[in-house]
Amino acid sequence: MIKYIFFIMAVSLTACVAHTPKEIKQKKGMNYLERLDTADANRKLLEYKREHEQEFPNVDLMGNFIYCEYIDSMGYEVYLAKYDDGYLKRRQINGALFGELRYYFLNGNLQQLGEYYSRDFECGIWKEYDIEGHLLKEINKDEPYKQFSWQKVLLFTKKKDIDLNDERTYVGRYIDESNIPCWDISWHKKGEGFGRNVVIDARNGRIINETISCMEK
Repeated sequence: MIKYIFFIMAVSLTACVAHTPKEIKQKKGMNYLERLDTADANRKLLEYKREHEQEFPNVDLMGNFIYCEYIDSMGYEVYLAKYDDGYLKRRQINGALFGELRYYFLNGNLQQLGEYYSRDFECGIWKEYDIEGHLLKEINKDEPYKQFSWQKVLLFTKKKDIDLNDERTYVGRYIDESNIPCWDISWHKKGEGFGRNVVIDARNGRIINETISCMEK
């Protein structure tokens, strides 16, 4: 399985639930055969690799996979990578907090698709297919957090005057060892020489933990 890679990048302040990819409608028994143009993808990857090798001849920048970055015809910033078992493609609008991820088999058939919050977590509806295009499963990544949804996180950040586009701001979510869904939010307000962090119980919005830590100005 391809490792999930998340990057610090951008999003419109819309709810993750409301900002999920367009619904894929499939009739019963039909296959969904979205494909990656592997010939075009490989061409882009090799061109990008050659450019890097020319600029940095003695440095292996690619490691055990090959990748490239470009702007597509719709104006999306695209990150494309190829691994031993398939391709990863990430698209997002510059300045957005959410983006979309797609994973493809080596033959170009779609394997998984869904959305992610650029700082940390997967969100919305994720779908997984077999190599022939049959839908295997569909998971709502937002379900455990529905009682304290992204909309309520936005209200919290607004109340606390948190800048979500500040590179020092972090918003994550997880299920803890007690099976409690949690939001984890860290930020640094302008003019303050310390950072703040809160962990919120997503079942009821209660703050479980709140800390202040020294940070460099």
